Amino acid sequence: MNNTNNLWKQRIQQYAADMRKYLKYMLNDHLKIVLIFILGGAAYYYQLWLKGLSPTFPAAFLMAVIVGLVLTAGGVRTFLKPADIVFLLPLETRMRPYFIKSFFFSFAYQVYLLLIVTAALAPLYVKATGHPYGSVLSIFFMFLMIKFVNFWMAWHMAYFEESSAKWMDFLVRFVLNGAFAYLLFAGAHLAFLLAVAAIIFSLACYYYVITKKKPLKWEHLIDLETKRMMFFYRMANLFTDVPNIKDKVKRRAYADWMLARISFSQSASYHFLYARTFLRAGDYAGLVVRLTIIGGIVLLAAPLQYGNIVVLIITLYLTGFQLIPLWKHHAYKLWVSLYPVKEKDREQAFLALLQIILSVQTILLTLFVMFTDVLTGVAACIAGLIFSQLFVKAYVRSRIKKV
Repeated sequence: MNNTNNLWKQRIQQYAADMRKYLKYMLNDHLKIVLIFILGGAAYYYQLWLKGLSPTFPAAFLMAVIVGLVLTAGGVRTFLKPADIVFLLPLETRMRPYFIKSFFFSFAYQVYLLLIVTAALAPLYVKATGHPYGSVLSIFFMFLMIKFVNFWMAWHMAYFEESSAKWMDFLVRFVLNGAFAYLLFAGAHLAFLLAVAAIIFSLACYYYVITKKKPLKWEHLIDLETKRMMFFYRMANLFTDVPNIKDKVKRRAYADWMLARISFSQSASYHFLYARTFLRAGDYAGLVVRLTIIGGIVLLAAPLQYGNIVVLIITLYLTGFQLIPLWKHHAYKLWVSLYPVKEKDREQAFLALLQIILSVQTILLTLFVMFTDVLTGVAACIAGLIFSQLFVKAYVRSRIKKV
């Protein structure tokens, strides 16, 4: 008992130390200013949107989808390491206190997230239903109970390794959670809420019964924990060097056509290297795609008009800032230093690639702006291209010279 408690304390202390170590770099002054600006702008336009909200707007459905995702998502952080499958496997019967502590520690994070989402949706709920803000507190406690049951089921799903079972579990729980939230927001009769809640609790009991005699899937739990930590390290690597990070490469043959225009010459060595690294290594390409989609959705959904130019520039800044680590991606590989190419060519290749990425993203985001106003779209395109030039030629160039 004492050994497992001491082990958990050691793991949680190491985890907290890693968080403090890298968060001080991630939450730097530049990012804080951008986050304050984004949150302030989002709150302002959120209030404007609520003032003009139509009575026919499906607020209950929208809130149910968001809350359903929050209630369904999330898993237990076990802090297990690859070596544990050798050294802790014989102690599996004595690991119960360790996993209980991990469960409640992870659940505390989920409660915090649920609280933020509930608080963010509170103005929409009050506007759509006319209920007082005091009623939001009782709704939060109901969601808290449903979240606990979902978290319990998520832990028992760790006994299954089949991806089909996990997808089915997520889909079923999302539908049930969304239905419960929709009935609650729509003011349905208590009997309907109790019926859906009873189904959720019954499903939790079913999970417990079918996993009661199953052995713990150590490999699966360690793999999940490794993926979670690698995700955090990749985020931290955007701001500072992280020695713990491991390269992850995907073939992506469908993107080879993008490299066809690069000349097969010695001077284009770094052009080819950085372009291929962007497309295949880490999550650089995925990051650009996600930020472009998110920025496009904001530009389409929010009534910002000329404020769309600001949104476009913020999206470009976030993209460019998070692509700067691409410069150091091969810093510790000896074979790159053997290239018979000047260092100046390397710098030019990186800046040129970044310029192309931001310019293409500007054009794509401009198309979203033009759906609402053509003139604003033209202005946004010009502003985005100018910002891309200044950001790459001034900020990024000076930043990589300090590395």
